[in-house]
Amino acid sequence: MKLIPLVFFILITLSAYSQKKLIAFSSDASKNSKQQIFIMDEDGKNVKQISQLDMNCYAPKFSPDGSKIVFCANNRVTDLIYMIDLNDTSTFRLPNFIDGGLDPVFSPDGSLLLYRSEKDEDNNIYIYELETGESYPVSDGSLSTHAEFSPDGNKIIYSSSMSQNFDLVILDLNDTTENAQKTIVATKDAEIYGTFHPDGRLIAFASFDINYKGTLKTCDIEGKNIKIISSSGSSFHPKFSPDGNYLAFLSNKSGKFCIYICKPDGSSVKQLTSEKGNTVEFEWSSDSRKIVYDSQEDGVSSIWIIDVETGNKKNLTGSKANNITPSIQR
Repeated sequence: MKLIPLVFFILITLSAYSQKKLIAFSSDASKNSKQQIFIMDEDGKNVKQISQLDMNCYAPKFSPDGSKIVFCANNRVTDLIYMIDLNDTSTFRLPNFIDGGLDPVFSPDGSLLLYRSEKDEDNNIYIYELETGESYPVSDGSLSTHAEFSPDGNKIIYSSSMSQNFDLVILDLNDTTENAQKTIVATKDAEIYGTFHPDGRLIAFASFDINYKGTLKTCDIEGKNIKIISSSGSSFHPKFSPDGNYLAFLSNKSGKFCIYICKPDGSSVKQLTSEKGNTVEFEWSSDSRKIVYDSQEDGVSSIWIIDVETGNKKNLTGSKANNITPSIQR
């Protein structure tokens, strides 16, 4: 009679363990005192250094299945992209080299990487195929930045400087005609940080004026029905929650850069964080309940996690090292 409760307890324990997510981040609390990639449990325990390069490493991103981490490294001359396989510990010491470039992100199915690179003397957007190791440019040849896949992986949104100012562009990867690429938002300001709502029909982005003040906006997939979400202070870096119920963004309307959240229509705006340092990078958890973020001060930064509904938060790394650019496993 006592066996059933014991089995039930074991099943519950295993289920809770399987749901535990890892957080990857960059820290200089490393063996060579350079910024290296670390992982830890989402409660801040079991911290482990997983990169060993003689370069500063930063901006890790998990693959959709959580088994790989792509990150950037800088050797003072150029930026390079590497990838670690968490199931292959040999890649901790010798990570897989991808290409020279910045801002790598996985496609929704994990088969492709999207990034920007100057390797051909133009700052183009490139796609890298993980299976073949081949890469090719997909942007218009102008200085391009802030590229992201659509939720279905069939489109790419990025910012193009073809018209001497950054405009918001959508590229249909399935369209082989000259109409594959379309500029959807073009104003006197610079439109960057374009991102898709999970339903693929709404887009959030930031417009920066000549004084680098960002105004957060949304529009439909055609670039129409533009709506201002936040214009006080400088607001940018929008990210929709995976369930589509919230839009998070950075703003300095309080005097420093903090995370704010609102409904996708711009209602119910709420300041979520208030640490001493400026938040530079943040990411939603896959269940849309939490956000992991950094609080960056001069040389000393911390990784935090906050419950969006309750506001309960925790400093996961303390304040004895430069801990930055967190990412949470999906």
